[in-house]
Amino acid sequence: MNTPYQLDTMIKVDETLCITCGACIRACPGGLIVKKDFPAPIENGWDLCIDCGHCVAICPTGAMHQRSMGPDDCEEIDIHLIPRWDRVRQYLISRRSIRGYIRRPIEQEKVLQLLDVARYAPNGANRQVIQWVVVNDPAKVHRMAEMTIEWMKVVKEKAPALYEEANMEVFVSAWDGGHDRISRGAPCILMACAPKDERTAPPAAMIAVHQIQLAAPGLGLGTTFTGSINTAAQGYPPLIEMLGLQEGYIPHATCVIGYPAEKYQRIPVRKPVDVMWI
Repeated sequence: MNTPYQLDTMIKVDETLCITCGACIRACPGGLIVKKDFPAPIENGWDLCIDCGHCVAICPTGAMHQRSMGPDDCEEIDIHLIPRWDRVRQYLISRRSIRGYIRRPIEQEKVLQLLDVARYAPNGANRQVIQWVVVNDPAKVHRMAEMTIEWMKVVKEKAPALYEEANMEVFVSAWDGGHDRISRGAPCILMACAPKDERTAPPAAMIAVHQIQLAAPGLGLGTTFTGSINTAAQGYPPLIEMLGLQEGYIPHATCVIGYPAEKYQRIPVRKPVDVMWI
């Protein structure tokens, strides 16, 4: 975290501002803050704190300082920018996976804006383990798609049952016929990488990529998950070498991104929700 200070205690309370409302105590996910004259950390709080910053974020008077952030380090919430339910619902259900892109490069600033938003996605124990690999070069993206096809052909020889179950022939035959159904002509790939054995990485990576998918239309961009490239990059040596991933790291979620070639006009039908109330 880029903060101007580091406290030597888990939290520090500005007693001139604290109104002892207890919000920080209730918000702490680990129950590490207790009520005394003013909020105070439990004895072993330092070792258990995950630096989520909820205590700072919820304090109504700006009295709370956490060891790695204070109120001045945190962006204030503008409630006027939070959309109503009808707008939220329309935006979420109108999200589509984009499978056709125009030949236009993505500005690096827009990629950075999306990665910045992804930092705030939920992640297990606030471990923030994701390291992003960005391939913002159409030629390299095309080569990655080609190598993914090469990997699929290896799978056909070594694991024909998987090749058939995953319908890889659909992608291979299309590629051999001059149609890219891997990268879909997108100019950019975003890969959420983390240590192979990091237990929190798979869901954290998927959520972070989905956060980007939700944010991308705000910048005029479209995305789609690409499990094929992601899986190939986990085990196909030539692609792994091309990416130069950090030792022990693998991609846990990958998407292609670019400017959509077409615009959707309607929201397609989906199955009714399947719910069991207990």
